[in-house]
Amino acid sequence: MIMDVFSLERWKFLEFSYLKKWTIFGLFMGSIAGLGSILFFLLVQNFSQIFLGSMTGFLPPASGTEAEESYTIVMENRWMFPIITGIGGLVVGLISTKFAPESQGHGTDAVIDAFHNKNGEIRLRIPFIKAITSAITIGSGGSGGREGPTAQISAGISSFLAKFFKFDEREQRIAVAAGLGAGIGSIFKAPLGAALFSTEIFYKRDFEVEALLPSLIAAVTGFTIFGTFFGWSPIFDISQSAIVFDDPSSLILYALLGLVCAAGGVAYVNCFYKVQTLFQKMKLPNFIKPAIGGAIVGIIAMFVPHVLGTGYGWLQIGVFNDPKFFPLWMLLGIALLKILATSFSIGSGGSAGIFGPGLVIGGFLGAFVATGFHDIGMFESVDVSTVAIIGMVAFFGGVSKSPLSTIVIGSEMTRGYTILPAMIVSVVITYSIMKLDTTIYKSQVTDRSESPAHKKEYQIPLLKKLLVKDAMDTNYPSLPITSSLGEISKKIANYGTDSILITEEQKFVGVINKKNLNNDSDTASLVKSIDVTTPDESLYDAIKKISTSNTNELPVIDSYSKKIFGIVSLSGIMRIYDLELREPKDKKTRLSGST
Repeated sequence: MIMDVFSLERWKFLEFSYLKKWTIFGLFMGSIAGLGSILFFLLVQNFSQIFLGSMTGFLPPASGTEAEESYTIVMENRWMFPIITGIGGLVVGLISTKFAPESQGHGTDAVIDAFHNKNGEIRLRIPFIKAITSAITIGSGGSGGREGPTAQISAGISSFLAKFFKFDEREQRIAVAAGLGAGIGSIFKAPLGAALFSTEIFYKRDFEVEALLPSLIAAVTGFTIFGTFFGWSPIFDISQSAIVFDDPSSLILYALLGLVCAAGGVAYVNCFYKVQTLFQKMKLPNFIKPAIGGAIVGIIAMFVPHVLGTGYGWLQIGVFNDPKFFPLWMLLGIALLKILATSFSIGSGGSAGIFGPGLVIGGFLGAFVATGFHDIGMFESVDVSTVAIIGMVAFFGGVSKSPLSTIVIGSEMTRGYTILPAMIVSVVITYSIMKLDTTIYKSQVTDRSESPAHKKEYQIPLLKKLLVKDAMDTNYPSLPITSSLGEISKKIANYGTDSILITEEQKFVGVINKKNLNNDSDTASLVKSIDVTTPDESLYDAIKKISTSNTNELPVIDSYSKKIFGIVSLSGIMRIYDLELREPKDKKTRLSGST
């Protein structure tokens, strides 16, 4: 009975059109993502109360309209921070090392890796382990965000459902992308930006366009469910009168902000991966490493507790609610220490997201730049909140190589739609200045042509574009049909081949194989006809002919005169194909070497 209920015959939507199929799957996946985001959000809240609130008297402020109400701090117990964060790291290390090592880190990068290299396959246990370890990491004070874990949780469930419904490899990858978008759209209350993010994040300069429609449906569904439970207000509560772009001269400020965010982005990426490499080289059990990283974060928090948790609340209170809450030096200090704390929390093997901290770091850098100019009497008409929002977007758009989706997410999180021109200026400058390989997501590839997931799609068009004359070898053995067997045997031996081309009046007539040579036969009786190709035939067609014949090479002849031009072999085809793939890089190397 149970097997009958879950029989694929009952899932008729698998036979539907593209739109119907992904609409139903998107609604289903979005519902699961919305519920999963609710549970994960509550887990983080409860663990924060248990670890920080109960044990230290400190509870990081929330974002949005709840920021002031949730802000409680008793600094007499600041010495407890390293103990609490260290214990949290130890528990996370024990759980992840035992059950799912791939749940460590920042989540989104693991989804990107699964998309490119694992046909979208994510083990079913990952979503559950990730939810627990990330909630403990953030709840115990680790510096990290909620979006990475939510993305991996939703993507993991999508992967399972795709396998259950017998999706093919391409469809499974699309399902995983849709799950990622649903998770981020729910937790950030940013469905449109999350859907774009799920198409943009896999590449440094490309989009997974096929995933857009499924991601939109799943993200909107997840957002609707999450919003029904937690309300519809954006993540950050900002006075709309403060978010204004009405002074063209302020674009100078936003251009300078782009430069600052680019410098900060390079520092963030380099610091994160240097810390990660440091912990990977440590000759210690893996479960201990997150405890060490957590303890270091706790030591930093003894002096600057603002680095604990997501940091959204401090951005809300200290920038959006009261731009004069923090002195200038502290705005920069929190941004830099947040980079360090996030690197140790997650780079040591902890489990949390890097999207959220990236927004917080960028927001504080934006507030630092705006406040600095205000102090010297410049750009005083520009509100600090506006510059902070643009700093959030520019910073993470640069480090994630996802400028378009980050602009939309930033707008949805703050309702800062009116400052889009300023956002674009800062993001473009940050993205353009940072090197292509300077990305917080190391599993990203440049474009679809470099993705193993799309390898076959790009092989055939390239092979159809290249011609036989590009790969043929003109140094080939041939003899007229009047040659003796001794001459043929000697020629084959000199060239080290298994066969020789035979001509008659300079026209190709066939080949003689080495294994057929014997003293009892005459030359003409040994000639065998084989498939031939022409110089202007595609390598794709040539490979098809080779695959259906008993040889690794084909004669290249003129289709009219039957004159031989050369031979084309599998090794020659692979050589020219590989050269064509590497040609842009080779050109770049030659150009750089000539300057």
